[in-house]
Amino acid sequence: MRVLRILLVEIVNIIFAVIIAVLIFLALRYYVVQPFQVDGRSMNPTLYDGDQMMMLKQNHLERFDVVVFPDPMGSGQSYVKRIIGIPGDEIQVKDDILYINGKQVEEPYLQPLASQTTSAYTGDFSLWDITGETRVPDDYFFVLGDNRPASGDSRQFGFVAEDSIQGEANFIYYPFDRFGFIEDYELKLE
Repeated sequence: MRVLRILLVEIVNIIFAVIIAVLIFLALRYYVVQPFQVDGRSMNPTLYDGDQMMMLKQNHLERFDVVVFPDPMGSGQSYVKRIIGIPGDEIQVKDDILYINGKQVEEPYLQPLASQTTSAYTGDFSLWDITGETRVPDDYFFVLGDNRPASGDSRQFGFVAEDSIQGEANFIYYPFDRFGFIEDYELKLE
């Protein structure tokens, strides 16, 4: 009888530990981090089709962060793009040079693809041309893919609402030869 009681206590402890582990896993996945797979080539050369990533949720978002959000056109797919404009920014591209608030901005994440293109890589535009707005509105972002000629982004669907962004995708865990954090960029004005 004593052996049965000890065995029963151990089984209950194991079941309890498994339930706690499952609850912690679900809480982490729902509130902190979620796996994500890149689909398409709109973020080449930073991200490639099939890259497996971890998406951090509830993150403070900044300019040049790579984010995941549902397709604003309603296809049910998720998009992964780079934040270029934050609330209050004026955005313009002229002669393949990005201007934020009238200042020239370097975009090293476009290389080497941009330098290998003989025609315009991004194409000239301003926020006014695309959205009818002169600045990115409060609670919205302007996003672009790094592979500009092959990217459906804010140039086609407009601003992305901050509350629709599912998270920041900044860690590749597969393929293993690309394992690690993607490079973090900060605003450098010319």
